[in-house]
Amino acid sequence: MPAKRLLTTAALLTICACAPEAPPERTTEAERQQALRDSAFGGLVEPMDRAAGVEQLQLDRKRELDEALAQ
Repeated sequence: MPAKRLLTTAALLTICACAPEAPPERTTEAERQQALRDSAFGGLVEPMDRAAGVEQLQLDRKRELDEALAQ
């Protein structure tokens, strides 16, 4: 039984050691955005950007209202 575990562990370590390296990281934000647009999620990028803009607009309005209420 211990020999079987030892062989299994050795086999798993060998397989993990032979795994391919991770792809290189994108270095700039523009490269990351371009890679996202080129992927299967490319059609979702524009709506997400618009939603982020609307969120920021709402946060600005909330801040203005909070400041007005504080006075």
